[in-house]
Amino acid sequence: MAEIFVNYRNGDCHDAAVALERELSHRFGDEKVFRASKSIPPGDNFRDALTRASGGARVLLVLIGDRWLSTRDEQGRLLLDREDDWTRTEILNALESGARVIPVLCGRTLPRLSATDLPPALAPLADCQSLRYDSGSAERDLGEIARTLAELVPGLEDRTVRQETERSEVRNSVTNTTAGQVLQARDVRENNLTNIGTVNGHVQTGGGPQYNTTSHGDGANHVNGSVHGGINQNFGGTSERERAK
Repeated sequence: MAEIFVNYRNGDCHDAAVALERELSHRFGDEKVFRASKSIPPGDNFRDALTRASGGARVLLVLIGDRWLSTRDEQGRLLLDREDDWTRTEILNALESGARVIPVLCGRTLPRLSATDLPPALAPLADCQSLRYDSGSAERDLGEIARTLAELVPGLEDRTVRQETERSEVRNSVTNTTAGQVLQARDVRENNLTNIGTVNGHVQTGGGPQYNTTSHGDGANHVNGSVHGGINQNFGGTSERERAK
């Protein structure tokens, strides 16, 4: 069962619904986010699927645009007043199940909902704290919505945060700027040069007596161990072999 249900009305906030669902699926996993046209396979009973998903989600995001309140049917009746309106039904299912219902105001200036503008059954929606999504600040707003959901839903993990942490740990290696101590556990030999980039701290290679000490940057770089041939620290300037000539 998807934990996040994206509720929206056809003809109102469709593009925002697609953008939000894709971003949240990317961050939390495709199976965690439900959007009707994506999540209901062909041939499935859509009524059953919508009822189960909206009643079983932990969070229901209600996307509200300029036409959300005012859309009417062929007889001129407001769709939100109709008991068979699925946008209305999904919200009521989530409220009844105890899910967290979050209005998402689509647009920079769209005002918050007022209970007087809503059918009595949906009046509690006006008291729910809202979020905002605007296409002009989509990246920022999508990130804020995702961070909010990660904080509110226990166990919901943003995979992009974990991946960024893992990439950061990989970059903090001997081929990049490194703070602390770097160990090169082998001898430095002729034509076997090690480029350790910019180092702030200590660099040690092997174990044994110290033959050479070179200072660079904010710390000392120490090359310890057996030395066979030339050593090129590759920090710029003249190498140790060239100085010996």
